[in-house]
Amino acid sequence: MTDRGFHGRGFHGALLLGLFAAGCGSVQLPRERYWRLDLPVPAGSELPHGGILRVEDLQLANALHGDCLLQAIGEAQLEPLEHERWIAPLERLVTDAVVLGLSRTRSFELVKGAGDAGREDQVLHGRVVDFAVHRGGRASSAHAVFEFWLEREGQLAFHDEFAASVPLAGDGPLARDSAAAGVAALAQALQQVLDQLGGRMRQAGVFARAAESTPSR
Repeated sequence: MTDRGFHGRGFHGALLLGLFAAGCGSVQLPRERYWRLDLPVPAGSELPHGGILRVEDLQLANALHGDCLLQAIGEAQLEPLEHERWIAPLERLVTDAVVLGLSRTRSFELVKGAGDAGREDQVLHGRVVDFAVHRGGRASSAHAVFEFWLEREGQLAFHDEFAASVPLAGDGPLARDSAAAGVAALAQALQQVLDQLGGRMRQAGVFARAAESTPSR
């Protein structure tokens, strides 16, 4: 093979490689986005009345495991949105949101997490049954369904299910351009669940019994 033939083939090979690289560079791969729960500040009591509350780590229903935002279609189908992810495991995000939300009500002397040291007056346990955006026709709404049970002095104070549904701002399926609306609606639905939980605690006499307990810690 002559030098001319070798260099000619090398030139054409380099040209093809450059064109291929340029073609690949023009393809924009979808980027993953990460989301946290932005919990609104609720209206609460001016003084703590519920003693010290410990919130154990919440459990997730099996269908909710994973770090992708979920979209429910119909009664049984769940569709993960592959490029829309929670910044941390969902059970951790939701547990932190419940601890912070209950603490911000100022209805308790202190709200502790599962790993915090010290004693408590009551312990809250919970399970996340549903936490997804549901598509129904042209409208979408965020559904939050939680199961909570509260123990005080080894006794079960209550065991109930709490649910809330919040329409998304704008119609249409949850997609990349409406994921923010879905996350915001889920946070609002969670806040409504916490408001319901606070009301159930009042019905169970949690705050009255805590006020009667010894104030020394």
